[in-house]
Amino acid sequence: MSRRRIEEIEADVARSRARLEQTLQRIEHKLSASGMVDDALASLRRTRHGDVVDWAMGALRDNPVPVLAVMAGIGWLIGRAGSAERDAARAARARERAYRREANAASKQASNSSRSDAFSEGRPAPDPASGMSPGGRVPPDVSPQPRR
Repeated sequence: MSRRRIEEIEADVARSRARLEQTLQRIEHKLSASGMVDDALASLRRTRHGDVVDWAMGALRDNPVPVLAVMAGIGWLIGRAGSAERDAARAARARERAYRREANAASKQASNSSRSDAFSEGRPAPDPASGMSPGGRVPPDVSPQPRR
Protein backbone atom coordinates (compact mmCIF):
# COMPACT_ATOMS: atom_id res chain seq x y z
CA MET A 1 0.00 0.00 0.00
CA SER A 2 1.19 3.44 -0.78
CA ARG A 3 1.75 6.12 1.80
CA ARG A 4 -0.92 8.29 0.12
CA ARG A 5 -3.55 5.54 0.39
CA ILE A 6 -2.85 5.06 4.14
CA GLU A 7 -3.24 8.81 4.76
CA GLU A 8 -6.62 8.80 2.91
CA ILE A 9 -7.83 5.89 5.02
CA GLU A 10 -6.71 7.61 8.23
CA ALA A 11 -8.45 10.84 7.17
CA ASP A 12 -11.62 8.88 6.36
CA VAL A 13 -11.47 7.19 9.78
CA ALA A 14 -11.00 10.57 11.47
CA ARG A 15 -14.05 11.98 9.64
CA SER A 16 -16.09 8.92 10.61
CA ARG A 17 -15.04 9.34 14.24
CA ALA A 18 -16.04 13.02 14.18
CA ARG A 19 -19.46 12.17 12.71
CA LEU A 20 -19.94 9.39 15.25
CA GLU A 21 -18.99 11.74 18.10
CA GLN A 22 -21.51 14.35 16.88
CA THR A 23 -24.20 11.70 16.62
CA LEU A 24 -23.47 10.48 20.15
CA GLN A 25 -23.58 14.05 21.49
CA ARG A 26 -26.98 14.62 19.83
CA ILE A 27 -28.32 11.36 21.27
CA GLU A 28 -26.95 12.26 24.69
CA HIS A 29 -28.64 15.66 24.52
CA LYS A 30 -31.97 14.12 23.45
CA LEU A 31 -31.85 11.69 26.39
CA SER A 32 -30.93 14.34 28.96
CA ALA A 33 -33.63 16.10 30.97
CA SER A 34 -33.09 19.41 29.18
CA GLY A 35 -33.21 17.64 25.81
CA MET A 36 -36.52 16.01 26.67
CA VAL A 37 -37.94 19.37 27.79
CA ASP A 38 -36.72 20.96 24.55
CA ASP A 39 -38.39 18.21 22.53
CA ALA A 40 -41.65 18.57 24.48
CA LEU A 41 -41.66 22.35 24.02
CA ALA A 42 -40.92 21.98 20.31
CA SER A 43 -43.86 19.57 20.01
CA LEU A 44 -46.13 21.99 21.86
CA ARG A 45 -45.03 24.88 19.68
CA ARG A 46 -46.07 22.93 16.58
CA THR A 47 -49.66 22.64 17.88
CA ARG A 48 -52.32 25.32 17.71
CA HIS A 49 -51.31 26.37 21.24
CA GLY A 50 -47.80 27.39 20.17
CA ASP A 51 -48.48 31.07 20.91
CA VAL A 52 -49.49 30.26 24.48
CA VAL A 53 -46.36 28.17 24.98
CA ASP A 54 -44.19 31.00 23.67
CA TRP A 55 -45.98 33.50 25.93
CA ALA A 56 -45.58 31.24 28.98
CA MET A 57 -41.90 30.66 28.26
CA GLY A 58 -41.40 34.42 27.86
CA ALA A 59 -43.13 35.05 31.19
CA LEU A 60 -40.95 32.40 32.83
CA ARG A 61 -37.81 33.94 31.36
CA ASP A 62 -38.79 37.49 32.40
CA ASN A 63 -40.14 36.65 35.89
CA PRO A 64 -38.81 33.26 37.00
CA VAL A 65 -39.40 33.59 40.76
CA PRO A 66 -43.07 34.69 40.69
CA VAL A 67 -43.95 32.20 37.97
CA LEU A 68 -42.28 29.35 39.88
CA ALA A 69 -44.04 30.45 43.08
CA VAL A 70 -47.41 30.38 41.33
CA MET A 71 -46.62 26.98 39.80
CA ALA A 72 -45.60 25.64 43.23
CA GLY A 73 -48.91 26.89 44.67
CA ILE A 74 -50.91 25.26 41.91
CA GLY A 75 -48.98 22.03 42.41
CA TRP A 76 -49.67 22.18 46.14
CA LEU A 77 -53.41 22.70 45.52
CA ILE A 78 -53.53 19.79 43.09
CA GLY A 79 -51.69 17.62 45.59
CA ARG A 80 -54.11 18.59 48.36
CA ALA A 81 -57.11 17.88 46.12
CA GLY A 82 -55.70 14.47 45.31
CA SER A 83 -55.13 13.67 48.98
CA ALA A 84 -58.69 14.77 49.83
CA GLU A 85 -60.03 12.43 47.15
CA ARG A 86 -57.88 9.59 48.48
CA ASP A 87 -59.11 10.29 52.03
CA ALA A 88 -62.74 10.28 50.87
CA ALA A 89 -62.24 7.02 48.98
CA ARG A 90 -60.53 5.47 52.02
CA ALA A 91 -63.44 6.53 54.26
CA ALA A 92 -65.98 5.13 51.78
CA ARG A 93 -64.15 1.78 51.73
CA ALA A 94 -64.11 1.74 55.56
CA ARG A 95 -67.87 2.43 55.67
CA GLU A 96 -68.49 -0.32 53.13
CA ARG A 97 -66.47 -2.81 55.20
CA ALA A 98 -68.42 -1.82 58.33
CA TYR A 99 -71.75 -2.29 56.52
CA ARG A 100 -70.65 -5.70 55.27
CA ARG A 101 -69.58 -6.76 58.78
CA GLU A 102 -72.96 -5.66 60.16
CA ALA A 103 -74.83 -7.47 57.38
CA ASN A 104 -72.81 -10.66 57.93
CA ALA A 105 -73.40 -10.48 61.68
CA ALA A 106 -77.14 -9.93 61.17
CA SER A 107 -77.28 -12.80 58.67
CA LYS A 108 -75.49 -15.15 61.06
CA GLN A 109 -77.75 -14.08 63.90
CA ALA A 110 -80.87 -14.66 61.79
CA SER A 111 -79.55 -18.05 60.67
CA ASN A 112 -78.77 -19.08 64.21
CA SER A 113 -82.19 -17.85 65.36
CA SER A 114 -84.06 -19.85 62.71
CA ARG A 115 -82.03 -22.96 63.54
CA SER A 116 -82.75 -22.63 67.25
CA ASP A 117 -86.47 -22.03 66.53
CA ALA A 118 -86.58 -25.09 64.31
CA PHE A 119 -84.76 -27.16 66.90
CA SER A 120 -87.12 -26.08 69.68
CA GLU A 121 -90.15 -26.97 67.53
CA GLY A 122 -88.68 -30.35 66.60
CA ARG A 123 -88.42 -29.72 62.85
CA PRO A 124 -85.31 -29.68 60.65
CA ALA A 125 -83.53 -26.32 60.35
CA PRO A 126 -83.73 -24.52 57.00
CA ASP A 127 -80.69 -24.29 54.79
CA PRO A 128 -79.14 -20.82 55.38
CA ALA A 129 -78.41 -20.30 51.70
CA SER A 130 -81.84 -21.12 50.27
CA GLY A 131 -84.14 -20.82 53.27
CA MET A 132 -85.58 -24.24 52.37
CA SER A 133 -85.90 -27.04 54.86
CA PRO A 134 -84.40 -30.43 54.01
CA GLY A 135 -86.55 -32.25 51.52
CA GLY A 136 -87.24 -29.07 49.52
CA ARG A 137 -90.20 -27.88 51.58
CA VAL A 138 -90.71 -24.24 52.43
CA PRO A 139 -90.56 -23.71 56.19
CA PRO A 140 -94.02 -23.39 57.71
CA ASP A 141 -93.41 -19.84 58.95
CA VAL A 142 -92.85 -18.60 55.35
CA SER A 143 -95.99 -17.85 53.40
CA PRO A 144 -95.97 -17.44 49.60
CA GLN A 145 -96.30 -13.90 48.28
CA PRO A 146 -99.52 -13.16 46.37
CA ARG A 147 -99.07 -12.51 42.67
CA ARG A 148 -99.93 -9.05 41.38
